[in-house]
Formats: sequence, C-alpha cells, structure tokens
Amino acid sequence: MTNSLKIAVLHGGPSSEHAISVWSAQGAIAALRELGHDVYPVYVGRDSHWYFSDGQADAGATTANPIRLWAAIELLSELNIDVCFMGFHGTFGEDGKVQAALELAGLRYTGSGVGASAVAMDKLFARRVYQGVGIPVAAAVEQPTDTLDELQGARIAASALADQLGLPLVVKVPAGGSSIGVEIPKTVAEVTDSLQRLSVGVSHLLCEAYVTGTELTAGVLQTADGRLTALPIVEIVPRIAGFFDQAAKYQKGGSDEIVPARISAAAAVAVQDLGLRAHRALGCRGVSRTDVILRADGQPVVLETNTLPGLTPASLLPKAAAAAGKSYRDLIGAIVDAAL
Repeated sequence: MTNSLKIAVLHGGPSSEHAISVWSAQGAIAALRELGHDVYPVYVGRDSHWYFSDGQADAGATTANPIRLWAAIELLSELNIDVCFMGFHGTFGEDGKVQAALELAGLRYTGSGVGASAVAMDKLFARRVYQGVGIPVAAAVEQPTDTLDELQGARIAASALADQLGLPLVVKVPAGGSSIGVEIPKTVAEVTDSLQRLSVGVSHLLCEAYVTGTELTAGVLQTADGRLTALPIVEIVPRIAGFFDQAAKYQKGGSDEIVPARISAAAAVAVQDLGLRAHRALGCRGVSRTDVILRADGQPVVLETNTLPGLTPASLLPKAAAAAGKSYRDLIGAIVDAAL
C-alpha cells in the first residue's frame, strides 16, 4: 500500500443506480480512512450538481454549496487530489464520460479508462468485442426501435424475434446496470410490451435467446505491478425472482451467493479464463466482473462485463475477494494501488 494519499470518492449521479452508488461509496470511504488516507466525499446529486464535503462527511452529503461539472473538475485539481475513486454505477460515471473529463484535467482515477468504460457499458458494442475474440455469447438480434412506437410494428418485431430466438427471450436496453432495463417476456404479447416499454430513448435493443443454467460471476483484480488475478467464482441463486434482477441483487435474502461456486474445478478454471479474456478484450483496468451462465452441457456463455462492480456489503466482488483471502479494506486498497 502506498503512503497516505488525498483521495476523492466520486459517487451518486443521475443514473438509475444512484442509491447503489451511494451505498458502495459508504464502504469505500470507511475503508480508505482506515487505510490512513485523506478522503474527500464528492457526491453528485440526481440533478447533476456536485457537492464537495470535508474529511469527516459520509457518502451522500449535501452540506457544501452545489457546483457544476467543470467547476468540480477545477476544484479537484486545486485540491491536488492524488486519485479519484470511482464510486459511480450505471450510465453516469461507468460509461466513460466522467473519466474523459478527469483525463482532460490530468487527474488519475480508479478503474477502466474512457474507451473500455464506454464499450463495456454498451451491451451491443461489448457483444461485438466478445464475438471478435471468440468469447461465447447467446444468439441475439440487435432490434432497431424506429418502428416499435406503433403497436403493429412492435407486434411484427415480437413475432419475428420469437421465431428466431424462441420463447422466453431476453430484452435489454443497450446501457444499464443492476439488471435495470432487462426483461424476460414469455409470450409474443409480453415481448411486444417489453419492446415498446424499453425502446423509449434508444435506437436499438439487444434481444437474446434465453440461456438456462448456473448463474456465475468472474471477478478480475489487477495488482500494483499490472498483473491480473482471477478471483474465485461466485455462484448466484436468486430466491425472489426468476433471474438475478435488482431486487435479487440488493434486497436482503434476495439471493444466495455461494463462493466458491458449486461447479467442477475444470468449469471454474474455464469461467475464470473467460473473465480474464473479457477484461483484456475490452481493455479494462484495475478491476472488472464478468457475468456468465454455465449451461447444463458445460458450455459457458458470457452475459456482460462490469467495469465498476458494486462495492456494497451485498455485492459480489467483495465476496469473491474475501474467498481469495482479501478483506474489504484490502480490496479497496488494491483498486487504488492499481490506479497509481
């Protein structure tokens, strides 16, 4: 671990994952203070105003005067912040936009760079990267949304998708996290509804064949010298939903998360390898978490890669790190070290 640093923990934002970001930041702030760092909580409200709190504040504090993005970037520079800890989740902060602003100001930050963040956040582009390097993915259709606002157009598209992909199928918005904007319709009528509901504000939807099997996640952690470590595989068993949706992820008792996963040693190695391959293919840095379905025939299928995985007490990455002998504080320290 490096000597004491001035670290700004950026969190919140107008994303649909705002509350989860604040929850993650609470844990990161506490861990960084335990490590002896000088921590500045920097909260971004849902209205995109930035709030700089003093060293004693917690995540989500709004006691400071609100300022806008470029004033915030200037203040981070004036404070001589050593590294910005990226506590954002979702389309604000995980998609590369804030990273771009930080880079323009010459500020260091944790996690992946602009390009990897943007590509990984967009499920359509990430899928193309996976396919380009031979990473297995589900059969899918990139569905244009220009005809979906009319009911007849949505019905025609739904029928074609059902014929091509079967039922049920999965409908996803291109950019979203914590399973927000993901639906699994079981009939053509339900597909029609999903297409119309999720198409608002996007040019395409990702529609995938529904893959059944064991839900797994493969975490990757970069060490200070640049080496990548594949963390133990976590098995996910949703208890209150048919898949690992937001409630199953964050509601107490929403799922069982078992680590190490109850799969063969060979399967675990294969899934870890997919996590590493996805991390490298997307150009990730510092940390990532790739979600995988292991089919009954033993074939793994990659769903998506998260460049800023959740760091709440209920999150998967800290559980995987703990199984590898790393405490939560060690994990947070390692993420900072990788940024340096």
